[in-house]
Amino acid sequence: MQKSLLHTFLFLFLTTLFSSPVTWAQDSISFSKADVIVCSATPQDTAPPDFSLNACAQQDIADIDPQNTMVWIKAKVLLDELTGPEGEPLSLFISGKMSSKAYLNGALIGQNGVPALDASQEVPGKMDAELFPPQELFRLGENEIILQASAHHGKIHLARPLHMIAIAPASFSAKAGRAQLILSLVTLGVFGLSALYFGIMAILSETRIRFATLSAISFFASGQLLFETLRGLVQYDYPFHEVRLVAIALFSAAFGLSVAFHVLRTFMTSYLKPVIAGLAVLCALALVLIPGFDYKALIAMSMPLLASLIGAGVWTFQKRSRAFAYFLALLVFLIAIAIFRALFLDTVFFLLVAFFLLLLFVEQAFTLVEEARERRAEEARANRLAQALAEAEERSKTSHIDIKSAGKLERIATSQIIHCKGANGYSEIILVGGRTVLHSASLNEMEKTLPATFLRVHRSHLINVMFVQSLSRDPSGTGTLVLTEGEGVPVSRRVMPSVRRALG
Repeated sequence: MQKSLLHTFLFLFLTTLFSSPVTWAQDSISFSKADVIVCSATPQDTAPPDFSLNACAQQDIADIDPQNTMVWIKAKVLLDELTGPEGEPLSLFISGKMSSKAYLNGALIGQNGVPALDASQEVPGKMDAELFPPQELFRLGENEIILQASAHHGKIHLARPLHMIAIAPASFSAKAGRAQLILSLVTLGVFGLSALYFGIMAILSETRIRFATLSAISFFASGQLLFETLRGLVQYDYPFHEVRLVAIALFSAAFGLSVAFHVLRTFMTSYLKPVIAGLAVLCALALVLIPGFDYKALIAMSMPLLASLIGAGVWTFQKRSRAFAYFLALLVFLIAIAIFRALFLDTVFFLLVAFFLLLLFVEQAFTLVEEARERRAEEARANRLAQALAEAEERSKTSHIDIKSAGKLERIATSQIIHCKGANGYSEIILVGGRTVLHSASLNEMEKTLPATFLRVHRSHLINVMFVQSLSRDPSGTGTLVLTEGEGVPVSRRVMPSVRRALG
């Protein structure tokens, strides 16, 4: 079973590694890559300020912070073409936690929300905005972009609130991200169906905790992907971005903890609750203390997975069943996260999560097969025990039945009955020595009357298991019982498995 799991996971993982993520074509979009100039805004500002003043400073775009203030931003973007690769018009893309008013080459071209000096006057803008300037404003070579920006409605101070200022073909982001979005939605559907399936199995199955844990893993993965994909699905106001980031971090931590619970519970017989509680505390500390939401999500998810990896390694050394499969899966998963750290919470990561869930799905299928096999073995052992007890009771206290035949009553010990045949509402009883007696009772009535050593193997045959010599199975699925008197008794296909279990 472990080899099958390993082959499945390795195939899926190699497929992931050689599947390149969908990204924007960098040669079709022009970013503001150089340092920009930032000035503080004043209530008197009705137009862009003089950026050569001492109050202005040059900053990297990643360091610009309009949170709880209002600033002026001056950036430069170089253009080699005045249209897109297919002749599309150009647009200005602004991505960040802020409201903004935009100027292109000295002309006001629009705004995203209403920037202001305080929250009462500010109208929150969209997290990702696209403005459509008149095309004659664009120039070959250097283009000057000036933004008036503010962000007063956030509750959490982000380390990097401004993500991008760029010029690209109109609707370029939607077109470029369409394939990635479709892939994400398909993956989200897989996660959702997995959560639903395991949730239903948790209700119907006896192993509720295991299925509930697998449902939780799928649910948290789907929640993580949903909030990550939401930015491409919905144009939301920038205050909601904080809700989205918090949700992603929480779902990431919950995913890691639920995987750890599943793995540790599979092998640990004690101390499970304190270990999971300790990991939960570490995840909570990571979410609170580590700066940057990407790192919060990464560390909070990785810590319980790393603990599971260490545990799986120890149990692999102890040669515990299925431990190596978990060890290899977790090892590859964590290595992939380290390799693709820049793509954490991106296409590669969620494909890897999908394949990891598929591994759990396959592993669970093997577990169910093993449990079913064990249940059949237990049932067979129970049947043999019950049969042995019935035979012992039959020997110690022989039962009798009264046979009504040909106008007379005859008492016969059940231990002398080898075989009963149904015959038009009557029963033909074959006794030790070959004597046959016709009984007025039906085979159904005989089945209720006779002790547990008798087994109904066919709608027309009831046998005493104490006289069974052998059982053979025909290619058609039916079977034949050979009794001590040498007679063969047919066994129906429907009851053949039950007969085999009962006879051990």
